[in-house]
Amino acid sequence: MTKIAVHIFCNECSQVHPMHITLPLDDGPAERASIGDTYAGRELPSEILAVMNTRVTCPETGHLTSQKDNKLVFLVPA
Repeated sequence: MTKIAVHIFCNECSQVHPMHITLPLDDGPAERASIGDTYAGRELPSEILAVMNTRVTCPETGHLTSQKDNKLVFLVPA
């Protein structure tokens, strides 16, 4: 099982930020890849669905943000 860090494209400041969430995934990518690319044509695991509903604070603006577009949520091997 590989540990995968989750990063999101922030709609508040237009940068990519780590969510400070690590997931244990059997089928995670070998390199940084979007959830949309990694799971194209397949159902998203429940762990990833939970992350998609998580709001984080943008370190640049201090505002809460989330990302619903799975092409803008990235899985990064930890």
